[in-house]
Amino acid sequence: MKVTISENRIWSFVIVAFLVKIIFFLYLKWFPESNLFGGGNDADYYNGYALGYYKNATNYWPVILRFLNENGLYDREKITLILFAASITLMPYLYYKVIKIQGEEIKLVKAGSIFLVIFYPSLLIYTLDVYRDIFMFIILLLSFLTYKKMLETNKLRSNFYFLIYLGLAYFISLLREYLAFALILSPFIYLLLAKTKKYIKSWIVAYFVTLLLVSNYGGLNALFEYREGFDLGGTTLGIRLTNHNPIIFVFYYFYSFLAQLFGLFLVNITAIITFIFESLPFTLAFIYLLKNVEFMSKFVIFLLTFFVIYTSIWLLGNDNLGTATRLRIPSYLVIFACMFIVYQTKIIMSLESIKKNYDE
Repeated sequence: MKVTISENRIWSFVIVAFLVKIIFFLYLKWFPESNLFGGGNDADYYNGYALGYYKNATNYWPVILRFLNENGLYDREKITLILFAASITLMPYLYYKVIKIQGEEIKLVKAGSIFLVIFYPSLLIYTLDVYRDIFMFIILLLSFLTYKKMLETNKLRSNFYFLIYLGLAYFISLLREYLAFALILSPFIYLLLAKTKKYIKSWIVAYFVTLLLVSNYGGLNALFEYREGFDLGGTTLGIRLTNHNPIIFVFYYFYSFLAQLFGLFLVNITAIITFIFESLPFTLAFIYLLKNVEFMSKFVIFLLTFFVIYTSIWLLGNDNLGTATRLRIPSYLVIFACMFIVYQTKIIMSLESIKKNYDE
């Protein structure tokens, strides 16, 4: 595969993205009235709980913050700064460790993956205060890295890694339940997909049949009820998935799929910018994967399994486009990771083929 972008150029993009992210972060912190992303209700609650103003915790993140406060380690601005620093240092590092093929290093891929995480615009929003998202994404990447290690080692070590993986999944369940549900279910569904990856069309049909059956027997009612809790508004689709025949249900679900996952509901300038910088690259990566199914490794199939489960859950339960931008970050990062891994596999296989022909 011909490479048309030099490694040095991408590293220059990394540096620019790094500096621009810092500048935006500082600007939005110093001039909060210019914040284009709205208020920080979640962060205000987390901070309030940490300081003892609230009794009930909605998830484990405010509990962690209160623990830090009780031990003299909590400061809202310092925690925010740590989360921001982690988003442009630790997260890119872990992401590359996740996508790197064992024993191989393609410097172009390394630069590209690091640039992707640092550049990702929506991540900036969740570094501006004490949100749980960056911390949660770091644990998620550690979960992926642990499962990858499990696939690369012998049976004895793989069992040890799997226990760590389950522990991390449980910890994520304390932060966001359906993210953990996808992590826990993925290894079991993956075992089926790994042996039948050539039958992707059959799996798509099976996916929709399963979705219809589970919906028909009330298995998705909790998600539908949560979805219906969103008020109608300019950034809400207004789609209800209950009380429909199978054809209408699939149509509405597909519409929600295109609007929320692919960002095709362009209602304002923010949605258009997000589509250009996030959804369009995601779409290209998605198409690239569909065209290169034969190069998918076991780990790619596992990541895709997670993608399908996690994305299905939040698509069924969410109707707000603003929230979709937040919820789809793991979905996007996973598809980009799969793209990087498949690209590396193609490069390595091409080099091995050239070497083999040369030796002959």
